[in-house]
Amino acid sequence: MNLKRVVIIGGGPGGYVAAIRLAQLGAKPTLIERDRIGGTCLNRGCIPTKALLHDAGILRCLRSSPVFQTLSPDGSGLFGSMMERKKKVVQDLVKGVEVLLESYRVTVKKGRADLLSPNQVILFDGEGRKEIIEADAIILAPGSISKSIPDIAPDGKRIITSDEALEMAKVPNEMVIVGGGYIGVEFATLFNTLGSKVTIVEVLENIVPGLEGELVRNLRRFLERGGIKIFTQSSVQEIQHGEKELKLTVKTPQGIQELCAETLLLAVGRVPNLDLDFSKAEIEASPNGIRVNRRMETVVAGIYAIGDAIGGTLLAHMAMEEGVVAAENIMGMNQEMKKNPIPLCIFTHPEVASIGLTEKEAKAKGEIKIGRFPFRSNPKAVISGETDGLIKVIASRENDEIIGVHIIGHEATLLISIASMMMGSKMKDFTQFIQAHPTVPEALKEACLDVDGMAIHLPKPLRPPKSA
Repeated sequence: MNLKRVVIIGGGPGGYVAAIRLAQLGAKPTLIERDRIGGTCLNRGCIPTKALLHDAGILRCLRSSPVFQTLSPDGSGLFGSMMERKKKVVQDLVKGVEVLLESYRVTVKKGRADLLSPNQVILFDGEGRKEIIEADAIILAPGSISKSIPDIAPDGKRIITSDEALEMAKVPNEMVIVGGGYIGVEFATLFNTLGSKVTIVEVLENIVPGLEGELVRNLRRFLERGGIKIFTQSSVQEIQHGEKELKLTVKTPQGIQELCAETLLLAVGRVPNLDLDFSKAEIEASPNGIRVNRRMETVVAGIYAIGDAIGGTLLAHMAMEEGVVAAENIMGMNQEMKKNPIPLCIFTHPEVASIGLTEKEAKAKGEIKIGRFPFRSNPKAVISGETDGLIKVIASRENDEIIGVHIIGHEATLLISIASMMMGSKMKDFTQFIQAHPTVPEALKEACLDVDGMAIHLPKPLRPPKSA
C-alpha cells in the first residue's frame, strides 16, 4: 500500500501531535526538528517555567503555614535543586514524546529544514550534508521566537530573555522585568518568591492586556502586596552598565524613576518564527504569521501551517488542536478549527484563568448578568490557606447562556477546564449538578448560582442585585 508521505517542519506541540495523528490515520510522517523534540513549550516555555513555579508554590505554602513556616528554607538556597528538578521534568517529558513518536513509527530527523518547492523539503543536518525529501503534503510548524524591542539588546548575561532565565545559576538580588504580559508576571512571581526584589515595567495601560479587567485589578493588587513593584504606561529610556549592576532610567506617568538591577529580563512576548524560504513554495506570510484558512491550509494546495507560526493565539493547546485538524484534512476528513472559546491560564500566585467574553465585550453584545463568589467563602480554599481571589461568571440575560468565566484564586487553572465545558450551556444545566464537598468546584457552582442571586454561601444582599 502506498502511504501518504507527509513532512512536518517543527517538533513542538503542534508538530509532534500532527505527526502522531497522521500515523494513526495511516500516513507515513517525517518530523524534522532542529533542536529538541517538544519545541519551546517542553524545553524553554510551559513545562520548565511551571516546574519552577510549582516548587516556588510549595515554598510559599510553607512560609504562610502557621504549622510548617519554621521549616521554610531560604528560597535562593533552593534554586540549584529547583533547576535540577526542572531539568529532569523536561527530560522525562521529552523522552515520553520521543517514545510516543517511535511507537507510531514516525521518522524523526534532526536538522534545519527549508522549503524547496510545494512538494519538496531540503534538510541541512548541521554537518554540511543535505537531503531532499519528497512529500505528498507538508505541515509547517516552526513555532515562535522571543520578541525584541529597540535599544534593548539581550547579551545573555545581564540582559536576558526567558530562555536564559530558565538556565540561571543563581537568584539575582534585583530584577527588572520589561513586559507585564503572562510571561512577565509568571517570572515576577517566581523570582519574587525566591527573594529577588522585582520590578515590572509595562508600556501599556495595565499588565496582562486583554484579560478581564476585574482579574487584572486583583492580580496587580496581589502582586504589589507581595512586594513586586509595577510601573505601567512606562518605558526604559536608558541603560547604564555598571561594574556589578545595571542602572535604568524609566519614564513613568509619575515622572522619571531610577532603578538598579542585577538582571534585566525581556519578557515582551513572542512572535511567529518565519525563518523559512516561503517564496519557493509561493506561500503567503507577513510579520503576523503564515496565512491559513480554518482548515489550516495555506494558499498552496498540500501545504498546511499550524501553531505559533500562523499568529493569533500563541498557546500550545491551540497548536495541538490545529495539528489534529491539519492531519485529518491531509487524510481526507474535511475538518475545520471550531470557533470554541479558548482557555487562558497564568500560573501566578494566585493563579489566573479565563475563558469567553470579558464583561466589557459581553456588554457590547447585549444585556448580561454576573455572578461572583470569593474564595474566602470556599471551605477547601480556607483549608489550603488560599483565600485570595474570586470567580466571576457572565451570562446572557436573553437566553441564560454562560458566555464568560474568569477566575483568580486557588486552583484556577484546574477550574477553567470545567468552565470550558460550561461555555454556551444554560446556567441551570450546570447548577443542577451536585459538587463534592469540600472541593474548589463548589465555588464555581456558587458563582453560577449568584448570577441569579441564589448563591447559598453568600450573605443575603441588602438590596436586589443590579442589572449589568
